[in-house]
Amino acid sequence: MVLPRLQRLLTNPNSGLFEIVELVRLDTALTARVIQISNSPWFGRGANCQTIEEVVNRVGFHQVHRLVATAAASTVVEKTLLVYGLDDKAMWRTSVACAFAAELLAVRIGEDVAEAYTIGLLHAVGRVAIDNYARGKMPTIVLGDAGFPLEYSVAEQAQLGLSQADVGAWMLKNWEFGPVAVEAIRSQYAPLEALLPYDRMAAVLYGARMLRTVVCQTGEAQSVRADSAVLEVLRLTETELLGYVPDLRAQMTKARQVTEMR
Repeated sequence: MVLPRLQRLLTNPNSGLFEIVELVRLDTALTARVIQISNSPWFGRGANCQTIEEVVNRVGFHQVHRLVATAAASTVVEKTLLVYGLDDKAMWRTSVACAFAAELLAVRIGEDVAEAYTIGLLHAVGRVAIDNYARGKMPTIVLGDAGFPLEYSVAEQAQLGLSQADVGAWMLKNWEFGPVAVEAIRSQYAPLEALLPYDRMAAVLYGARMLRTVVCQTGEAQSVRADSAVLEVLRLTETELLGYVPDLRAQMTKARQVTEMR
């Protein structure tokens, strides 16, 4: 719940360093993780940071949002999901890759970059809740991946009557995220059906999911195609969208080096 509050602070020009520091310090584990990441080679310059104040001064307001979002989400997304056949590293890769990709596309169409990063990072959080439920109530269930763009949602609907997008949107609403994040995650499989004016961020998440699918594929590469109508919202052709892949790969290589999740 720190994330939506931090988002509001960072979009308010009257917010000061003290308010941001006080918010992050409310969570001891989060504070420790943020300081740890800030002292990694990604951000490390000079002596190690010892306090949140030093972290914010070192990395700046925009980067502190990414830092806090990554540290906070790591407790949620770094999970092994048995019913999906995904280990913790796979969840981490897809979540972080989607966050980086959402940033790139948000810049393209003028959406809030920090919010896009958080939405990308948490886009599959509903899977964690479904996995927790299924382990207790439906231990033999196995959910198959239909590939981009529907992914596991076909199996989720068939077995449970809802998708992880529905669950994730409900979770974010209860965590007091704003309507942009809630609607983008809810409509991630059908962004053109998103409520206005949230269709633009829903399209950003759709494009980010496609990019992270391409970058995170293992084994034999599968063909991934985008809906041209969604690409019109992003003002991109499919070729232009895929042009972001090298940049995303480079960011993911750096991120793996920083977190030592190889």
